[in-house]
Amino acid sequence: MKYIWLTLLLICFDLWGASPPQRKVMYLYTYHYMPPYVINSSEKIGLLYDIEQFFNTHQQTYQFSVSYIPRKRLNYLLNSDQFEGMVIGVNPIWFQDVKKTKYLWSEAFINDQDEIISHSNNPIEFSSKEALIGKSIGGISGFRYHTVDTLVADGLMTRIDTANESQLINMLLKKRFDCAIVSRATTIYYQQLLNADTPIYFSSKPHDTFTRHIFAPKQLQAEFETVISLVKQLNADPAWQNKMQQYQTYLLPETPLPNSGSGQATP
Repeated sequence: MKYIWLTLLLICFDLWGASPPQRKVMYLYTYHYMPPYVINSSEKIGLLYDIEQFFNTHQQTYQFSVSYIPRKRLNYLLNSDQFEGMVIGVNPIWFQDVKKTKYLWSEAFINDQDEIISHSNNPIEFSSKEALIGKSIGGISGFRYHTVDTLVADGLMTRIDTANESQLINMLLKKRFDCAIVSRATTIYYQQLLNADTPIYFSSKPHDTFTRHIFAPKQLQAEFETVISLVKQLNADPAWQNKMQQYQTYLLPETPLPNSGSGQATP
């Protein structure tokens, strides 16, 4: 009997000392290193890190991790079928997958738009592309903007590139160009950071509107089933809904994909 109890005690000690099953690391890649999506990567602050944390606390199989990847590198890996992982915060249009047949796509979790912004002392209303003729516009180096790039190519307006959104907005406030294109959530973030009365005018018509999703190559079908479920849970989470209200990126009733591509279509 003594030996039976000793055996049971040893088994219990083994169970107590056993480490939990190790999760499989699953990277959520992004090339959108801009607030509020990524505010501080070293401290994991930003909306994408909020999603990472939500995913990791609502399941036990995978360890999700947000990681930066340049768009050109992502394109190369996708085109050569070498990409392993998922991409977060993107739209099917930007990857020539409007019908969602090339990759696996989650439902949308952010409703965003690229704004035409200008200084309040010289407001520009983007009623049509003709409103931009003769103007100078700021953009992000490497990003393409369907309406603007056509006008620039025809010599009808001037484009001035900046390295990031912070520089873009600061140069606009210094009136280095007439207007700029920037994500609505990013503009609101900087407005809140600088001053609620920052003299920025939003055109009533944006450059374009789009939703943000997660996608993965089809070989990750099993792993992506977990993501589909997690995104549904995320969208139903009151804390997430409050953040979307803060940046005015809450989801409206689902509508067909817009015909125009995003300004970040081909960084």
